[in-house]
Order: sequence, then C-alpha cells, then structure tokens
Amino acid sequence: MLHRLALAIRIVAVGLSCATVFAQGINAPEQRETSLKGNYYNAGDRADSQLIVYRLDAITSRRALPDCFPDVPGKAGAALRLAGCRDEYESASLAVYARDDVQQLRLEISDLRSGDHVLPRSAFEAWVVKCWYQAGRDVMFHDGVKRLVPELLLKDDALVRVDTKNETNAVRSTAENGSTRYLPASGKDPNALEGLRPIDATKLQPVTIPGKTLKQFWLTLHIPKDAAAGKYTGSIRLSARGITPVDVPIEVTVHDFELAQPKMIYSIYYPGKLSVEQPQGTIAAHYKSEEQMRAELADMVAHGVRYPNLWQAYSEELVPRALQLRKEAGMPNDRLFINMPAGAPASSAGKVKGWRKLTAGFGYEDIYLYGEDEASGDRLRRQKPSWENVQKAGGKMYASAWKEDPFEVMGSRLNVLVWSGGCQPDKAKRWHSVGSKIFSYSNPQAGVEEPLLYRYNYGLALWKADYDGAMTFAYQWAYGHIWNDFDSEKFREHCFAYPTVNSIVGTIQWEGFREGVDDVRYITTLEQAIEKAGDTEVARTAKRWLAGLKIENARQKVGWKSQGPLPDDLDQIRSRTVFWINQLIIPKTTPGGNDE
Repeated sequence: MLHRLALAIRIVAVGLSCATVFAQGINAPEQRETSLKGNYYNAGDRADSQLIVYRLDAITSRRALPDCFPDVPGKAGAALRLAGCRDEYESASLAVYARDDVQQLRLEISDLRSGDHVLPRSAFEAWVVKCWYQAGRDVMFHDGVKRLVPELLLKDDALVRVDTKNETNAVRSTAENGSTRYLPASGKDPNALEGLRPIDATKLQPVTIPGKTLKQFWLTLHIPKDAAAGKYTGSIRLSARGITPVDVPIEVTVHDFELAQPKMIYSIYYPGKLSVEQPQGTIAAHYKSEEQMRAELADMVAHGVRYPNLWQAYSEELVPRALQLRKEAGMPNDRLFINMPAGAPASSAGKVKGWRKLTAGFGYEDIYLYGEDEASGDRLRRQKPSWENVQKAGGKMYASAWKEDPFEVMGSRLNVLVWSGGCQPDKAKRWHSVGSKIFSYSNPQAGVEEPLLYRYNYGLALWKADYDGAMTFAYQWAYGHIWNDFDSEKFREHCFAYPTVNSIVGTIQWEGFREGVDDVRYITTLEQAIEKAGDTEVARTAKRWLAGLKIENARQKVGWKSQGPLPDDLDQIRSRTVFWINQLIIPKTTPGGNDE
C-alpha cells in the first residue's frame, strides 16, 4: 500500500493542476529557459496570427512587462487550469501579445460544464493588470528610481495613463458632474493629486493593445458554495474588430471536501475610520465613507483577513456603526484588536470597561488594547503597570516590536507580540511558554509588488515557524498622496488596495497574500483530517510527510531581502496536500468492503 501511495504522490505532484499551476515545471530555471525559447519559436511559426496568448503563473514575482516579448514568462497556447474548494477564491492569468495595434479587445468567459453541472461565468471576475511607475523595491527608504512594474488590477485600463517615454503616471479623476481629467501621479508635489476622485468601472472594459506589446489579464474565480465536485471545462474568447477570435480553454477542478479556516489569526493594520466631519470619505488611508469601508472590509474578508485592527476613536455613535459594518462583512466576534494604547495605569482598567460597554451589543469575547508602537527601553518598561491593570480588568494586550524583544520585560503581560521580520521558531516557542501568541509583520510591509513573496512569507513560513498569525502594516498607508509613490522623501506608499470614491483597486501582491492564507487553510484541513483519522497507516504516512515539510527552512533571516530565493514548489505542495486530504476523507475499499 505504501508503494502505491508513493507512486500516487509522484503522479499527483506532476499532473494535478491546483491553485495557479499553469505550466508543469515552469518554475525550474533550466525549464524556464527552454519555455521562453519555445515561446519564441511558437511566435515565429504563427506569422499569420495577430495575437499570441500566453498562460502565466499568477502568483509569481516574475514580471510580464509590455516590452518583454519574446522572453515572456509563461507558456504560449495552452489551457488555463485552476483548482479549489467551494467558497474559495483562486487566480489565473494570461497575457496577449499583439503584433499590430489591436483596438477594443474584449474578453468573454463562457459557462463551464462538468456533465450536467454548471460553473457559471458570473463566478469569474476579470481585470487588466496595469504596469505603472513605482519608486523602488522596498517600501521603506525608497531610492526614488522609477521602475515600471505590474501592480494594479483595473476594470478600466484607462483609469491610469502611463507615458513610458517620459516615465510618468496620471490618474483619471471623475467629478461629481461626470466630467473627467487626468492628474499627475509620479512627481514630488504632494498637492498634485488634490481633489482626485478615481472611479473604476464595475466590469472589464475593452482594452487597446499597441502593436508589438504585451498586455496581462487577471482572472479571479470564486467557486460557488453549492458547486458540485468535478472537473469543469469552458473557454475564454478574445475578440476585436478585424481579427480572428481566439478561444482559450479553461479547466477548473472543484475538490470534494470543505476547506477549513486557517489555524492562524490573520489581522492587518487598518487605519480606516468613519468621520462625522467627512462622511463622504477621502481618497486616503484614514477617513472613509460607509460605502468605502464596506467595500474595504468585504475585500479583506475575501482575502482571508478577518481580524483587522480597529482605529475608530472611542465614540458611542461611530464605533457601533463601524462594528456593524464588520458584522455585515462576515468578520468574527471572538476577538477585537483596538488601536488604542492602555494609557496611564490609573485609567487603563477603565478603558477596558469602556470598550466592553461600547462593544457589548456585538458580543466580542476578547478585547485587546495596543501597547506603544515598537516601544523599547524605558518606553517599553514604563508600560508594565498599565498592561497589568488591563489584564486585571479582563482585557488583553498586543504590541509591535523590532528593536527589543519584550519577553524579558513583559512576559505574559503581553498576550500577542507582533514581531517584525523573518519568522523564527525559537521566538515562537519562547512566547508560547508563557501562554502568549506571536504574529508576524514587516516581512515585508504591504506594497512590494511581488505576489510570491507574500504568498510564502505570510503562508507556509508562518506555519513552519509555529506563529499564531499575521498583522502586517498596512492595508493602506500613505506618506504623501496614496496614489503617488514619489511625493515622500523616504517611504513608498504601503498598499494592498488603493482607495477609490466608492470601492478599491486591488493589487497583484494582495492576491499573493490571499494565496498564502489559502496554503495555510489547506494545511489546516489536512491536520484536522489526520487527527480525525486516528492511528491509521494513511494518517501516519501523511503526518510524516507534513512533519518533513514543516522543518524545511523553518527559520528565516530577519530581513526579507536577505532571505534568499523563494520556494518554487508551492503549487506542488498544495497538490500533495490535496492528495493526502482526499486519501484521508474518501476511504478506499476493496471489493469485499474492507479498508485497504
């Protein structure tokens, strides 16, 4: 039986398409080189075709730039393949190279079918991936050098206008009367975007592709909760006036098990808050209209972040309204991280009681107050009496740190440490010894346009190090105007999603973060299946595989830029995890009815 299992594992690792597995083995450097050469020959052989369509890895840090042909980081002319569980989101990506100018290219997705079952086209959302100029790689202490990078997921490609000759960005602003104008978004003047009102379309608009350039598209599938398990097939049609339509096959495998919530707590610094003075909201990180906050909270839940911290100031009017929006978004009420310090010892217990009263109607179990941000030395030590009083009053404390680990000073007085940098198992073990938890942040902060980096560092890296969660900084944060990367002297904007008048514009790095959450969900599902199966041969074998995976490079270097190459086998790990789950929850029987 073990021999058959091992053989099955090898087959699944090679053949099962899962998450965003588009080209088998494409991540290996030597195969990548062959793949790119193959694309070139394919392109040369199709001189009569006006479009060349490439299947791309969605969650990757390799960039598909407009001028990268023929070295496109993908596979020409093959089907898109996704796999997932009911109510899960999965991403796919394709790119279109135009030999000559293509006007008003349309992308239309068919219903997908599996026998009598239908996966409706409405389960998909499509975006165009916008390349624009950004001010560096790291969001901290940028170098100000303009780099053209793919980042934005747009419904209307014209929302952001990019001039590659002059290396400038401009964002379209729509006035309340419907008139539009473009405002510069790549200079040093923080007032250049004053009055900006960006509004994206609600569905993908036709796209113009200049000749001899590449345009990337992004698809997100939200598998319906009632979808039947099986393999579904359909197509994506690319059409424009004057060209022969191109149909791209698409395959979706829906797994026959339910995906567990992650064993970790996914939070994030979220500075958004309601305001009596600015009820219409702003195009910034802080003051939101109810429409904006509703869209942002729903976006967080869809990306696996169910516990954003609360920046709403103490208000009997606005706090309940903000909490109601969280409830409507589907956020749990077992804990609430409040971005309010404990304050002086004499008032800290009263703050807990006040917040208990204010949140009583929503049933929150644990109330967390925030320590002074990144405190060390005397700033850390002087908080000890206040933290003690918070806990005596039934509250809990969370705090960020990077310069000094507060363990020796605070120990169990700190319920959740939000620790900066790479994941470190020894640090998790230390904090667990006093009954406290450890979260990760700044590994890296939000805004680095590298999806694979976020997938691993906020996914399997957390699990390997036995971390309890993540709370990176930030869903949105601006050091100048949030739509301009160049108007701050030191820092780039920290964004997983850019604010608009009525919603958000997503980013490819945010999609990578979601995939990391999903990696943990699959691991959690497998761990639960192993525990439920008990002492069986399959469970023991799966447990050994999981244990071997866990110890691989479990300790990271502190600085994310010094951590070395990211794993290139995350899709294969996902596939193998799915295999073991299926082995455990779908018993195989012999003709006589006995378990194998």
